[in-house]
Amino acid sequence: MTVALTALITVLLVALLGVLGVVCTPRWRVEPFTNHITVKSSSTAIRAKNITTPQEGRYRTKETHIAVNLGGGKSVNAIVREPVGAPDGHAACLFLHGSGTGKSSEAYGDIAGAMASTGITTLVPDKRLDNYSMLSRDYESSANDYAQSLKILRAWPGVDASKTGIYAESEGTWIATVLTDEHPDLAFAILASSPVVSGRQLMAMSATNYLEAVGAPKAVTRIIPKLTSLSVQAVGPNYADFDAARYRKSMTMPLLIDYGTRDTAMPVEQGARLLTRAANAAGNRNVTVRYYYANHQIRTGSAQPAPGLPLESHYTHDLEDWVNAVAAGTDASGWATPMVAGAQPNQTLTAPTDTSPALVTSVGVIAGAIALCLLCALLAAIGALILLATGLIRGHRAKHDSRSDPQSDSSQSRTAGSARIPQLMFPRFTGSLRIALIVNTVLAAGVTCVFLAYLVTVIVDAISLTSNSTMLARNWHIVTALAWMAVVAFAWLLAELIVEAFQHRTGVNAAARNASHAKPGIQGSYGTASIGFGHAMLTVCVVLSAAVSLALLAFWGLFG
Repeated sequence: MTVALTALITVLLVALLGVLGVVCTPRWRVEPFTNHITVKSSSTAIRAKNITTPQEGRYRTKETHIAVNLGGGKSVNAIVREPVGAPDGHAACLFLHGSGTGKSSEAYGDIAGAMASTGITTLVPDKRLDNYSMLSRDYESSANDYAQSLKILRAWPGVDASKTGIYAESEGTWIATVLTDEHPDLAFAILASSPVVSGRQLMAMSATNYLEAVGAPKAVTRIIPKLTSLSVQAVGPNYADFDAARYRKSMTMPLLIDYGTRDTAMPVEQGARLLTRAANAAGNRNVTVRYYYANHQIRTGSAQPAPGLPLESHYTHDLEDWVNAVAAGTDASGWATPMVAGAQPNQTLTAPTDTSPALVTSVGVIAGAIALCLLCALLAAIGALILLATGLIRGHRAKHDSRSDPQSDSSQSRTAGSARIPQLMFPRFTGSLRIALIVNTVLAAGVTCVFLAYLVTVIVDAISLTSNSTMLARNWHIVTALAWMAVVAFAWLLAELIVEAFQHRTGVNAAARNASHAKPGIQGSYGTASIGFGHAMLTVCVVLSAAVSLALLAFWGLFG
């Protein structure tokens, strides 16, 4: 009866969990990218009509270390590199850092120095980090900080304030668009490796791209929409939904967009199209796009960013020619080279513009479910120890009472009393039910922790771009096998509880129970044969822990 009932419940559970997985799946997915860009020339060179721009090495450079006051008692160090002997009224460029730390002495030195040698004064400030963390970033506040450096640069001797612009890379391009919104009079903006879309949309694309590239199981790839659709307001990061689209409308100044074609983490074609479209909508047609056979940092030698890699050989020359040509007044019709050129890009996936969730909307709900599952498993384990200790104490008392009972002098009474004592450890759980409770407690906590560890590994590998398809596939099979074991074990537990309740109701074990409580002196100590409060609470904890664990696994699509 128990085996048949277990099989029936397993089938019903699988169907229920499958439906739960479907209703928890967002209606969107990461689609292939099809709106490809065709470059007009493989050369990245930038030349304006009838304008000759200074080349690298034209001027000696001078470095000046300064402090930039950010207000509120905060300041950062900065390095100004200026061309010695350049005519007054020349161009200037402020540099904005990408993600992570950013020291003026360690970042942009090669680009800023090369620019300065062509007659462009550059300023590289330290990145402010006291208001910047993994979970909390305020791009509007960062833009205000960079605005203080902009004031200094515009007022620097020899610089024409009206010819001052910005260079931003990666995450810094989000800050750059805020800065252009607040300072529409900027002379130019250079956006390198720009994510363009929000962090949530970018993660959906880049994580899926990574998983497909390393050959991860399809079931793992399908996790990404569920993961990236969840609201993270309760736990961070608070910048996942930064309104990038709003600030794209501020691209009214001459714009240079640069991408590395080996950069799989950025929407290299979609981003260029979105920025160009936003600039055009704002009346700006002076948009130049360049693609380099390089990585995210426009460096060569590796597809992945790494310290010490050289810049693409033409990169700084193109930057300088473009800035100096713009400073000389080149408009959209004044270029002798194509507006879109360089290595042919090939973006494979589209960053989704809609990442709305399904049934579950917040990562806080998932975190709460995980906590509930593990807490119930812990309470069940503690409850089992308490029941065990209580049983041992009662057994010791029963043995003591039987020895002090005058009627216990007969050997028959002593034998009967001693035979009852071992059963007092868990007198209200049958052997099979006891095993089912233990197995479900272990599996509920174990499978939840194993899957959580697997999910964290996938996320970390996606961020660090670690390629290990064998590990992902093998460990996924382990997680799946454990999940199915948990389903069968939970069905077994429910079957045991149903059979136990049925037998209790029909009185199958009535005689055994009456016999075990025959002595008036012992009955008051041990209670009735029905499930006691402690046993009931332990059972509830185990059932709840196992049920929540399976619901979590269904949410992630393990039964779909």
